[in-house]
Amino acid sequence: METRYIDRYEVRAEIGKGGMASVLRCYDPRFDREVAVKILPKELLHNPTFRTRFDREARVIASLEHSAIVPVYDFGEEDGQPYLVMRLMSGGSLRQRLDERGKLTPEETLAILERLAPALDYAHEKGIIHRDLKPENILFDQHGEPFLSDFGIAKLAEAGATLTGDAIIGTPAYMSPEQVRGEADIDGRSDQYSLGVMLFEMLTGRQPFEANSPTGQMMKHLTAPVPDICEVESNLPPDLQWVIERVLAKNREDRFESTQALVDELRSVVRSGHVTRSFSRAYAARKTGRQQPLPPPTEAAAGGGWWRVAAIGLAVLLAGLGAFFGVQRMTAARVQGASTHTATAVARLPSATAPPPTSTPPPSDTPPPAATDTPAPTASELPA
Repeated sequence: METRYIDRYEVRAEIGKGGMASVLRCYDPRFDREVAVKILPKELLHNPTFRTRFDREARVIASLEHSAIVPVYDFGEEDGQPYLVMRLMSGGSLRQRLDERGKLTPEETLAILERLAPALDYAHEKGIIHRDLKPENILFDQHGEPFLSDFGIAKLAEAGATLTGDAIIGTPAYMSPEQVRGEADIDGRSDQYSLGVMLFEMLTGRQPFEANSPTGQMMKHLTAPVPDICEVESNLPPDLQWVIERVLAKNREDRFESTQALVDELRSVVRSGHVTRSFSRAYAARKTGRQQPLPPPTEAAAGGGWWRVAAIGLAVLLAGLGAFFGVQRMTAARVQGASTHTATAVARLPSATAPPPTSTPPPSDTPPPAATDTPAPTASELPA
């Protein structure tokens, strides 16, 4: 059997095949290593304008340098077929794990998203949107660490679709409402929505919006309410629904401000059973007509907590000092008022050398005769 080559890369096996590309395991003799070569459809090059776009986008994709993004080593064209050369990931995909196990534990799900969230935010800050996040594009290395793959592949395909008139826009099960509507200004919140669909699937073993056809599934992304994840999986914390409803909001303005913010709330729910207090208040305020009890504060909500205790203690101390000095001022005022009153009364007393106010003679120093029990004399005893 004749050995097949793509440029200098020796083809050894086919790893997978999808709607937008095929993946081959190849050997790179220059660096003596195995690599993954992703081949895009030839029809994307029917319009010569796409070649310019492919070169530009491929360079941008290759510039992504993050520990949780599969690196792109090379790109080019072979017999009119564009290709990308990437690191070979030997640990399989998230899709394979879900097919084998059905679902993951909340702790396993959190660990995967904690690693992927910074990578997504990093790419979004550079203006690069994935556009096709799904379990097939989450790959694991030999140590079981997850990586984001296929960054920009969907954008390359969309560029080809624009030029050829075909409608290649992503995977219906994971598409955001704005992708379904064909909006041009897709941003990082579209990837966040796709990650939210994956989050639901990792925890329950099923997708939140299921239908008999891709079109029906796309319509559910636009119109169907977000299902209650706790009705699908009853052992999950109830507050998890708050996170799911926000990340899968139809309006992207109602989603999290970043992928990291989503993971922060997920971490709080997995570890404490509750979303953070600040998020619960903001979320409840948006849910008009639906009263939600606030969860007790958690360590994540308190941000460490010690400074709050110190602040409260300082406030109590200041209040106590204020009360103490207030009492002192009141006491001093009363003493000063009493002294003034006494001085006024003394000033009004008569002088010791002044004459008595009346003509009544002063009392004699001779004490009055003591009273006796001698009876009064009778008339015969009186002298004549």
